[in-house]
Amino acid sequence: MSKANFRDAFRSGRSLVGFQLTSFSPHWPRQLAGAIDFAFIDCEHHCFSREQVAWMCVGYRAVGIAPIVRVLKPCAALVRAAMDDGAEGVVVPYVETVQQVQEVAAAAKLRPIQGQRAAAAMQGQPLDEAMMVASRNHCGDVSLILQIESEIAVKRCDELVSVAGVDGVLVGPYDLTATLGCLGQHDDSRFQAAAQRVADIVRAKGLGAGIYFAESPAKEQMAAQWGYNLMISGCDVTLIRESFAVRKLPTR
Repeated sequence: MSKANFRDAFRSGRSLVGFQLTSFSPHWPRQLAGAIDFAFIDCEHHCFSREQVAWMCVGYRAVGIAPIVRVLKPCAALVRAAMDDGAEGVVVPYVETVQQVQEVAAAAKLRPIQGQRAAAAMQGQPLDEAMMVASRNHCGDVSLILQIESEIAVKRCDELVSVAGVDGVLVGPYDLTATLGCLGQHDDSRFQAAAQRVADIVRAKGLGAGIYFAESPAKEQMAAQWGYNLMISGCDVTLIRESFAVRKLPTR
C-alpha cells in the first residue's frame, strides 16, 4: 500500500486492519504480507531505536504494508524523525490541546518549513506558492493521526480534528476509560457514549476513525457499527502469551 493509498483509504472510511509490533525482526514483514494493511510500530511504550524503526519502515513498505509509527509524545521533532525514518503515518499520543495539534501538524505537513514561519502558517498566514510546492513534495501524503485518550480530548475533539493537516484519530480505550472513571470497562455507557461521539465527529469531517481493541473481535464489530474503520487487531507479545495460555502443558 502506497502512502497515498493508505491516507486516502483511511480518510475515505475503508476498513483497515493492522498489527502492533513491540519486537524487531526482519521476518515479520514477509510473514504478515497480504494479511494486514498496516504495521503499528509503537515507539511510545517500547524501546525501538531510530535505526530499527527505519529498517522496519523499509521492510514493511517493500511488501505493501504501510508502516505507521506512534511517537513517544506530542512533539514536532519526533514527528519529523518518524517521517525521516520512513513512516507513512504518524500517530501522536495523548493530544489534548489545539496548540499541540498545530505544532505536530506543521511538522507533518509543512516540511521543510519550520519555526515561526510554520507556526504563522498554522495560524492562517498562507505560505507562498514555492513554499507550498516544497512542502507537498516533502510530505503531502503522510497521514497525521491524533490519539484521543482522555475525557478532555473527547470534549475538544471537534476543535482538535479541525486543525488543517489532521487525517484522523486513534482512540485509546484503556486510557480513555481511566479518565472516565470506568477503567477497562468497555461496556460502560460513559465509554461507549464518548467513543460514539468521537466517531461521529471525525467521520462527519471526512477523516479516518481508528480504535485499539486488540483483544476482542466482538468489540471491533461494535466499534465498526459506531463508525470506526481502522482497527489494531493484535500485538505480538499479547498473541504469543494468549497462544501459550490455551496450550498449557499437563502438570507433571
